[in-house]
Amino acid sequence: MVRTALSPLFLLLLLLLGSSALRGEAAPQQDEVQFLPGLAKQPSFRQFSGYLKGSGSKRLHYWFVESQKDPENSPVVLWLNGGPGCSSLDGLLTEHGPFLVQPDGVTLEYNPYSWNLIANMLYLETPAGVGFSYSDDKGYATNDTEVAQSNFEALKDFFSLFPEYKDNPLFLTGESYAGIYIPTLAVLVMQDPSMNLQGLAVGNGLSSYEQNDNSLVYFAYYHGLLGNRLWSSLQTHCCSQNKCNFYDNKDPECVTNLQEVSRIVSSSGLNIYNLYAPCAGGVPSHLRYEDDTVVVQDLGNIFTRLPLKRTWHQALLRTGNRVRMDPPCPPHPRAAAPLGHVQVRFCGHLWRGEVWQAVGAYGHWKGSQGSSI
Repeated sequence: MVRTALSPLFLLLLLLLGSSALRGEAAPQQDEVQFLPGLAKQPSFRQFSGYLKGSGSKRLHYWFVESQKDPENSPVVLWLNGGPGCSSLDGLLTEHGPFLVQPDGVTLEYNPYSWNLIANMLYLETPAGVGFSYSDDKGYATNDTEVAQSNFEALKDFFSLFPEYKDNPLFLTGESYAGIYIPTLAVLVMQDPSMNLQGLAVGNGLSSYEQNDNSLVYFAYYHGLLGNRLWSSLQTHCCSQNKCNFYDNKDPECVTNLQEVSRIVSSSGLNIYNLYAPCAGGVPSHLRYEDDTVVVQDLGNIFTRLPLKRTWHQALLRTGNRVRMDPPCPPHPRAAAPLGHVQVRFCGHLWRGEVWQAVGAYGHWKGSQGSSI
């Protein structure tokens, strides 16, 4: 993750966002953001920042922006970035939010294609431990089932704070690991008649580790990333009867070939977000240290069954250090600059000592369904 000096302007921005975040049982008016630095003109729509109650002692940070068109009748759209463990503020500040961080890391510009042109947008940082979300008991180990329940509890808390929106059409949306987040959350929401769920949408979603690995090898080959010799060996050792298993194949030669595919895709400097664009930061280093944290540039969700990869991850966790997983070639490094260094000493009691980061700490994810299909 890019580490640059925090501008005073954006420190003020987060102080103002956070000053309303310590809610307790207060009314949502105390969460309203009255002034946002970095904008040449303040928005005409209302926005709120605070915490929603997740499961147990978990508190999930949210940023809610009302529709610019007709908030009373516009749908409520929940947005979740993926990971697992990526902050949804990335979606707000660099993708489809009402204002986008500019390359200087200071200025905000209005987004003419913002989703809040027609929808009330709820950006939720989940699970606890991601972004500004936290848990009082420091119990950050989690799994898909627990995260779905916590997100559901947070959504119920949102409608208790904003009852004027409880009858509006509700859409659950996200990207990447939201291919797991959204369907598992939807199962719970559909059982609650108080929520007016109307639809789901997932962009570029991870819905199955098996399908992801199997399709990725074909994608790599047909985009010229794998040589003919490697491809021929993959066909020989990983495939049988016109069907290939690049997911959990036990053939030693197949495993060796997949290790090479993983190296080419993940750590050779290719931009996984846009194959034809340059990789921000160049070829990623294997790991680095930031204070007491080991930072590993790793996608984390491809070829997870490879023995060497599992051994490497287990070795990292045995070091006893905090481990953070950063994706290579971060698509929006500028977003890290205004948010990356905000700590409790700057924000009083607001962030509970957590440092904002676009991707949460590695090692907290203790179980995945593997598929939402």
